[in-house]
Amino acid sequence: SRAGAVLAINGDDYAAHKYGVIIRNGQLIRTHDTTRNLLIVDRNGDMRIKTDRRGEDYRALGDQLVQEGVLHTFEFGPELVRGGQAVPFSPDFDVISLNPSRLEPRTAIGQIGPLHYIIIVVDGRQEGYSEGISLQNLQQLFVAYGAGAAMNLDGGGSTELWFQGQILNRPSGGKERRVSDIICF
Repeated sequence: SRAGAVLAINGDDYAAHKYGVIIRNGQLIRTHDTTRNLLIVDRNGDMRIKTDRRGEDYRALGDQLVQEGVLHTFEFGPELVRGGQAVPFSPDFDVISLNPSRLEPRTAIGQIGPLHYIIIVVDGRQEGYSEGISLQNLQQLFVAYGAGAAMNLDGGGSTELWFQGQILNRPSGGKERRVSDIICF
C-alpha cells in the first residue's frame, strides 16, 4: 500500500544478506562478491540475467549498470529461462538447502515481451494443501507460458503474492513475513 502498488511479490530480501550488486530505483546501494545470479531490470523494463560472476569487479559492474540507467537489480536465482528455453543449473550456483528437485514455496518472475511479465508464486511446506514445486517444474511453467527470460527469487516463508490489499497465497509460515524489498506494479 505504501508503494502505491496494485500487485506485489517479494524480491530478493537484500537486507537479509550482504552479497551482490544491489540497485534500487537507479541508486547503487551496495556491491559485494557473490556467486548468485543477477536479475537486471533496465529503464525500459527489460530483464536480463547475469550468471557468470567469476572474476567480476563488483564495484565497476555496479557503477556501469547505474551509468546504463539500470533501475533495479536482484541477487538470487537461479536463472530459469534464457531465450525461451530452460537452462541447466550451474554447479557453481549456491542456494542454501535448495536441491533443484526439492519441492519448496517459490516466487519467480519472467518476461514474455516488452513490459509484459509473468509472475509465478507457488505455496509449499503445507501438507494437504501444497507441497511446493521443484525448480525444474517452475522452469517448465515459464517455458510453457512463453517467457523469454525468467529467474527464481527469494522463496520459502517469504513467498507472497499481494493484490489490491489482499494476500492471495498462503505463506508457509502461516503469516506474512517481513521482507526488505518487493517487486511491485
